Amino acid sequence: MKFAILACGLLLVTALVPQQQALPADLQALVDTERDFARTATVKGLRDSFLEYFADDAIALAPSPESAKARLRAQPAQPFSELEIVWEPRLGDVAASNDIGWLTGPSTIVNHASGKSVPRFGNYLSLWRRQPDGRWRVFIDVGVNMPELPAFAPGFTRTPFGAKYAGQSDKASATRTLAEADRSFNERLAAGAATAYAERTTAASRLHRPGARPVVGKDAIAAWISAGAPSMSAVFASAEAAQSGEIGYSYGLYEVKGGTPEKGAYLRIWTRDTAGTWFVVADVTQPAR
Repeated sequence: MKFAILACGLLLVTALVPQQQALPADLQALVDTERDFARTATVKGLRDSFLEYFADDAIALAPSPESAKARLRAQPAQPFSELEIVWEPRLGDVAASNDIGWLTGPSTIVNHASGKSVPRFGNYLSLWRRQPDGRWRVFIDVGVNMPELPAFAPGFTRTPFGAKYAGQSDKASATRTLAEADRSFNERLAAGAATAYAERTTAASRLHRPGARPVVGKDAIAAWISAGAPSMSAVFASAEAAQSGEIGYSYGLYEVKGGTPEKGAYLRIWTRDTAGTWFVVADVTQPAR
């Protein structure tokens, strides 16, 4: 959610908004953990709060995966009074097996130590995994800068999808089908990025790209991709599905050849429908620096 923004000098927002409706207990627990994380950042500062809430095996996509905690420990500690970082979970989901979940929302950072105190805005996405001791901890955190705070519905909303896969599943087979879906998607990207996204996104899917407002919905995503990145390629690196087999993530490397050339890492959040087809519900790219 925020480590990527840390790397490029921007990060995150917490203002608790009353829930519009009751959430499933498992999702509420994850949202509450994120909110606790954000509150801890105001006390311990960015680096030390991230060290507390990141999993020991958390990775940073830089662009190939590296130890997120090692990168954090290499950063100097700064109090909240110097580096003001706030964020708020506003959208996301959790697997029925309660072992993988993801959250996204607006982020703001103000570097008071710079003497300018100009707020910088972003949209973070955090991939969470439940640890053996039962605690939720961040496994991957990515974020993109943008010209203003991204718009979300009030409170927290479970990302809309419709009926999800609920068939027989085990983690290994679900992960295998997800990896196949990601590789197939990357092959389709090479043939036509806009078409590939149109085929594997939904009305609620989100596209997060640096410097741009979030693009939401399959039609808007296809149009944005067609206009700004007509030629893309990507290489799968890894994937993991939940034990329940309906939610998972994948990541790898990408390159944009049309428009403004760019390369870096991608993170995709996937959800599987009742027919067993995986769809991209959130897609974030992080350019190499």
